[in-house]
Parts: sequence; C-alpha cells; structure tokens
Amino acid sequence: MVRGYGTWAQTMKILFINPNITSSITELMAAEARRSAAVGTELVPVTAEFGTLYVENRVEATIAAHAVLEACAAHSDGCDAVIISAFGDPGLYAAKELLDLPVIGVSEAAFLTAYMLGNRYAIVCLTPRLKTWYVETAHAHGLNGKLVAARAIAGPVPDITRAKDDLRAMVLAECLRAIAEDDAEVIIIGGGPVAGLAREISDEVPVPLIDGVSAAVKLAEAIVGLGPRPPRKGSFARPAYKPALGLSPALMRRITGSN
Repeated sequence: MVRGYGTWAQTMKILFINPNITSSITELMAAEARRSAAVGTELVPVTAEFGTLYVENRVEATIAAHAVLEACAAHSDGCDAVIISAFGDPGLYAAKELLDLPVIGVSEAAFLTAYMLGNRYAIVCLTPRLKTWYVETAHAHGLNGKLVAARAIAGPVPDITRAKDDLRAMVLAECLRAIAEDDAEVIIIGGGPVAGLAREISDEVPVPLIDGVSAAVKLAEAIVGLGPRPPRKGSFARPAYKPALGLSPALMRRITGSN
C-alpha cells in the first residue's frame, strides 16, 4: 500500500515521536494514544535519542526540534502520518517541510479541537515556563484568538514521571478556577507527562477537557483518511537538496539526496 499523502486507507501506521529522552513518558503517552486509536491503526512509538528529561522552554524545544527531525528521517518510512508528542510542538513546521506525510503536533491538534468545542478555551499545565511556551505556541499556530487564559499549578514538580498521579488534585483545581474566574468553555490539559488525565477527571469538570495526545491521534487518522496530496508549491513543499555536514546518515540523505 502506498503510504502518506494522497492515500485513503482503513489501516494505517503512525510514527509517534516523544521529543524528550524519557522512555517512561513515551510509554505513558503511547498507552493513551492507543486508547484513542481506531482498530487498524498501528502506533510506532519512538523516544528522542538526545535532549532533555522533558521539554519546558525555548532552549530545550530547539534541541528537541533537531531530535524530532532525526527521528522523522530514521523512522518514517512505511508510515502514513507522524505525531510529535510534546505540547509545544517542537520541530513541527520543519517536519512538515521534511516529509511527504501529514505531521500533527499535539498542541496543534488540541487548539484546533478547542476551537470547535467552544468560544473560550484555557490551557492548564504544570509549570510557569511551560505556560509561557504554550501561549507562544498558540500564537505561532494562529490559534490564540479564543485563548482566554493559561494557568500553571503552584509549586515544584518533584518527579515529572509521576506528575499525572502526584499533581492530579492541583491540575483539577486549576481547571475549576479557569471556569470560575476566566469563563473558560473548553480546557486543554497540556503536557505529555499528564496524558490521560483529561479523560480521568472529565466527570469532575463541567466543560469539555482536551488531551492533546488523543486529539492528535484522531486528527491524524482523519487527515490520512481524507487522502490529501503532498504539497508541491508553497512553504511546506520539500526543499531542494543541498550539501550538508555533521548530520546523521538518515537525515543527511533527506537533506542532500545522497544514498
């Protein structure tokens, strides 16, 4: 079966990239992604080969963007779509430009879903640095028009791998404050380490909660199902090959066209 843009398929394979180096977070996010995936959708989880424990700021996001491109180059053959599973979407636009496949970011998917579910959405996340980055990401995507608030929990995050369990009550409290104080009609719970929390606390929050991982899986499936052709003009068309130095063999082939 021909893969990627221009293909309609009931079965599909999605490359699922965690841009941080923490394999336990990859496993957590992939488990939630599989809960949302349709029968016949295969997820291929990949953890970044270099970078940081988790991605929280612009410096770490820039490092993660390189790791994302390396993962795309090494693992995307045979896949129908790619999901970049770090809220903040490091490397998203570059990956869209690199591959002839639909590439979806989890924050991109969450923002688009929020736009369809209400007129006022809020983001709840784990740290002030993440809050800053996530707001900037909404602006970068041109999807900040309905964003009315971004909230971070108070206090440190002692163990990012246990954030979903350890910080559940604090995240829930901020969700309820976003409704009471910001008139939020939809809430996005941002961050890969809390994947699945939106589903787990949905009965305790009186507005729709969005999990970026789940939204990205369903959006990727929908786009592959639509079968759009790959771009041949515009800023997301594949760049011309050019000489390069110091890249991995897989990424070097994508950039230079060499075998």
